[in-house]
Amino acid sequence: MEYKGIDVSKYQGDIDFSKVSKNVDFVIIRIGYGMYESQKDPKFEANYEGFRNLNVPVGVYHYSYARSIDEAKREADVVIKWLNGRNLNLPVYFDIEDKSQVNLGKNVLTSMCEAFCNKIEKAGYWAGIYANKYFYTTYLDYKKLCERYTIWVAQWSDVNTFDGKYDMWQYTSSGRISGINGNVDMNKLYRNIFVNIGGTTNDLPDLSGYKGTSIVDGLKYSGFDSSFNARKLLYGRLGFTDEYYGTAIQNTNMLNLLRGQSSYYSSSYKGLSFVDGLKSIGVDSSFENRKRIAFNNGMTNYTGSAVQNIKLLNLLKNGKLKK
Repeated sequence: MEYKGIDVSKYQGDIDFSKVSKNVDFVIIRIGYGMYESQKDPKFEANYEGFRNLNVPVGVYHYSYARSIDEAKREADVVIKWLNGRNLNLPVYFDIEDKSQVNLGKNVLTSMCEAFCNKIEKAGYWAGIYANKYFYTTYLDYKKLCERYTIWVAQWSDVNTFDGKYDMWQYTSSGRISGINGNVDMNKLYRNIFVNIGGTTNDLPDLSGYKGTSIVDGLKYSGFDSSFNARKLLYGRLGFTDEYYGTAIQNTNMLNLLRGQSSYYSSSYKGLSFVDGLKSIGVDSSFENRKRIAFNNGMTNYTGSAVQNIKLLNLLKNGKLKK
């Protein structure tokens, strides 16, 4: 299946959303650039509302000027603030292509992509990378990135000669479409990655009636996407902070939480530290959260003592630690 789309920014001016909606399957909207709140695209609000009101699937992209991992994280933070929990149907793309970045080196640039995308995913969104063919092949560790994120490649040509895995191709910057005065970027999407995602835990799958042991089958049972990328996104939305690899423990914790069970923390951790045990499954290990967990497990006077932590750790290892 092939889907036709465009990406837009302030440079497209005032858009006739009704006309455009009749000619596209999706739109990627520029949300902004850089790491300061003042750098939000001045047309983002209007473009987002205009297309969403007509049920056109939307994603966003952010043009990066970051020159370090820390600055890439700051760019992600400002994007999350701009989104403010809005729903998207397509990923948040990190647009990395600026000439000011090319001398940073492949390792730094690749780490910048990962830093941005990891923050976006932890906020509950699906993350992707946008770059042109030359940038991917020269300045980024493409093979590493494509294993974790959806890829959008730009090559303005009749034929895409990019020798790699990608989901979307931007094939021209001089497209024309009814409803937009002047040129617009045109794109082809080759995989159905349309979902309805947001920065909140609303509309999570309800697995309270599911009796099986497979998170994949459970999501299918409830009518939700069960692909790895969808599960990875869901894992972050549920509040887990460790990297999702689809392990048995991760899937069990996710399944039990979606069932509404009060006892869902389980870990294959073999050590002796309750703090590290919680960290192993991506659960907040701060004293305040440990105190809350202890209270829910019948320990009303938690002080973080060794004896208390051992009791809680044993519950965790046996899959009986109440959340």
